Order: sequence, then C-alpha cells, then structure tokens
Amino acid sequence: MSARGLTLIELLIVLVILGILGTMSLPNLLAARRAAGEGVALAHAHNVLKAAWAHVAQDPATTPVGGDCTDGFTAGSYNVPDPGPGVASCQVAWTGQFFRVEVRSRSGRSFTLP
Repeated sequence: MSARGLTLIELLIVLVILGILGTMSLPNLLAARRAAGEGVALAHAHNVLKAAWAHVAQDPATTPVGGDCTDGFTAGSYNVPDPGPGVASCQVAWTGQFFRVEVRSRSGRSFTLP
C-alpha cells in the first residue's frame, strides 16, 4: 500500500515556512503603506497649491482664498476632491506674496509647500 498526500510533520513544516515568510514581509508591507499615505498627502498639497494659483491667474483681481483643505478644496471653478484617509489635516493660506499649503499625513509626516 503506497501512502499518498502529506504527513502531519510535512504539513507543519510548510506552515512554519509560510509563517516565517509572512513575518519577514510584514515590515516591508507596513512601510509601503506608510509611504503611499505620505504620497497621497504630498499629491493633495500640490493639487491644492495648483488650484489656488490657477484661480488667481484666471482672475488677478480676485482675493486669494485660504482655509481648511482637509476634505477637499475649491478656488473659483477649480475643485480638488477629498483626498481620503491619507490626509490628517490640510491648511492653505495666502501670505501676501504666495500661497502656503501645510499638509499632515495620517502617519504624522508634515509637508509644507512651496
């Protein structure tokens, strides 16, 4: 009689190897997730800055807009949608000469443009 299939020991060895591989890859996956969230925050800051400047360029007589941009941003006809959960906070302000956008990602990293 020939035995077919895996023995209990072979199955346990496979599970241990899979566990080791999963443990080794977890830090890389978490780092990739954090980097993606920070990329979302930085991209949102760039989009808000571009929308604010585009609005002022379209109508130079307009008063520059500012305020909270965490849930999206609208400047005239330019609309930046809600960035989602990657952005913890966002503020845009007119300094008298240029726009300043400050964004903080969910991981806590802050970006200031320009």
